[in-house]
Amino acid sequence: MAIGTERALSSWSAAQVAAALEGVVDLEHGGHGAQGSWFMPWRLPVADLELHHPSLVLPAMSACGSRIRVWTAARALLLDAEPVRLDGGPELPGVCDLLIDDASNPDDDDDLWRRADLGSVGAVFDDLPPGEKLLELWLPSTAPVRVRGLRALDGASLLPAPPDRRPRWTVYGSSITHGFAVPPASPASTWPAVAARLLGRNVTNLGFGGACLLDPLVARMIGERTTDHITLEIGINVHNTAALRERTLAPSLHGFLATIRSLQPQVPITVLGPVYGGEREDSAVACRLNADGSGVEVEGDLTLRQIRRIFKDTVDVLKRRGDRALTWMNGCELFGREDAAAGGLSDGLHPDVRSQWLMGERFAGIESAR
Repeated sequence: MAIGTERALSSWSAAQVAAALEGVVDLEHGGHGAQGSWFMPWRLPVADLELHHPSLVLPAMSACGSRIRVWTAARALLLDAEPVRLDGGPELPGVCDLLIDDASNPDDDDDLWRRADLGSVGAVFDDLPPGEKLLELWLPSTAPVRVRGLRALDGASLLPAPPDRRPRWTVYGSSITHGFAVPPASPASTWPAVAARLLGRNVTNLGFGGACLLDPLVARMIGERTTDHITLEIGINVHNTAALRERTLAPSLHGFLATIRSLQPQVPITVLGPVYGGEREDSAVACRLNADGSGVEVEGDLTLRQIRRIFKDTVDVLKRRGDRALTWMNGCELFGREDAAAGGLSDGLHPDVRSQWLMGERFAGIESAR
């Protein structure tokens, strides 16, 4: 199957790979000389980074949800890329997923789903099935990456995949949307990635670990992006930072939604409250980890139960005022007390990998039933 009229190449430059990307907001470009040029995906506009707090810029550096789509008969593929380790920062897992012909689940499609660590020489996927196929290569969820190119190791041609014309879905959220889990979730196994495959959507993941605090400029960015669905997974970072309190939480959500609505007046928006959080359900005290690993208690004035009630009341008010494309979803419908009791909240905060899958399946089921 020939796609377009592009000259067939077995190796793509950084610019050619960038043209085949989905799920990104912006790209940073650099590099020269023997190493060649590179790009780094960002989930905030690069020109506006100085306008954002560093605690938001840091998670926005990661390539969460970014993926390369390519049509090829290659049996072995090399992603020429490397994770970016920040000075003094931890080494983050650089795991890539390769989905073949829209594979949906590694348990069911183990021959159509490959996983590889991204090291200093890149990530290699070999023993791929014969014949022409659509490959979707997901970049790491939590690690920033610099991509220099893509190469078919057997000399097969690489061609741009057909455009992804599925409805576009923007998901904003916390580390739970970002894909933090114990053990680490692979990039195509986050709950938005799972739900997107089941719902037939083209997802952009704006999960910002530790920094989902209804920043006004993020609302403007979401509103300015072409999208068909918007989901806002919010609440847990309100609790564990106490950055928003009873006085400011509802007004902040009203303002966030009003900014999006001024730019996207008809797009369906789902406000997704926090998933079950153990002792946080009835406690306003959170323990936040510092960069050195030490803990500090943060005294807030809202429990998770109160946060959900405020969000639901906010959505109800706006629906009464005429917003018929706005819906509320309780996060406990995706991950509840029973899931935590079964061991799904292994670090006390983040649903584990299996629970991420369940969350994606449950979200898709609820959305499909509406």
